[in-house]
Amino acid sequence: MYKKQLLIIPFLSSLLISCVSVDEKPPVERDLTDSGSDCISIRTIRDYIALDRNSLIIEGSGNRLYYVTLSIASFQLRNSYQVGVQSRDDWLCPYGGDRLIFDGGGYSADRHRIHASSASIRGIMRLTPNQADGLLIRHGKKEAPEQQDLAPPELKGAEVEELGEKG
Repeated sequence: MYKKQLLIIPFLSSLLISCVSVDEKPPVERDLTDSGSDCISIRTIRDYIALDRNSLIIEGSGNRLYYVTLSIASFQLRNSYQVGVQSRDDWLCPYGGDRLIFDGGGYSADRHRIHASSASIRGIMRLTPNQADGLLIRHGKKEAPEQQDLAPPELKGAEVEELGEKG
């Protein structure tokens, strides 16, 4: 009976340790949306990072970050040297016909200048720094921080000594 207990305890311990789940993905902000209705003052736009053909992060003054999604995919977004704005006032908004303009920035294979293209805006949402980091990590623009090992540390425990039967 005692020998059975010596075999069962390590088995159950290893079974419990293997049940611990490790989430390898960075936490995703639940309130992130691609159809936000925020606006950006055009004069405050400082920089941008293209995430993919449909979205980008725009940096405004005061380190304000905005997640901008386009109505249609633009193949020139990722290769554009600069992004322009077409708006009827001083604000870039996802309504009122505002558009982003991507420069052609080069020549086609047959030596013709590639002209600028534009895309209407689907949504603009102001981001927290954590949300921006999550988007950059998700789109491969930033390395994910190393995660701590969630497995319990290996401890030196008391050794079990079998006692011989008296008899």
